[in-house]
Amino acid sequence: MLGAVIFVALLFWGGSQPVAVGLFKPPFDKLAHFAAFGVLGLLLWVGFRGRWPLLIIMLVGCVGALDEWRQAFLPGRAVSFGDFAMDVTAVVVVVGVMNALVKLPGGRGGLK
Repeated sequence: MLGAVIFVALLFWGGSQPVAVGLFKPPFDKLAHFAAFGVLGLLLWVGFRGRWPLLIIMLVGCVGALDEWRQAFLPGRAVSFGDFAMDVTAVVVVVGVMNALVKLPGGRGGLK
């Protein structure tokens, strides 16, 4: 769980740095969102030991929404519904894959 907290702190700190403006050009910015928020979803999945998948999706969605909202106040940054949609898509995919892996014969996802 600590890993997820540190990851979010670094995400917000890094996203507020001037170098973050235009760091990833379209369409690679969406790939960066997918990767970052997929990792966050995985960290939360491990932190919650595979329990409460809807809570994980909601938490990552809230972090994504907050990240987009705060960009309205950062020079050179802009709010993007497409970025937020990719954040949510990433966590839904990660949670779905992890749920599927746990349900495989003999699969426990290494979490129990």
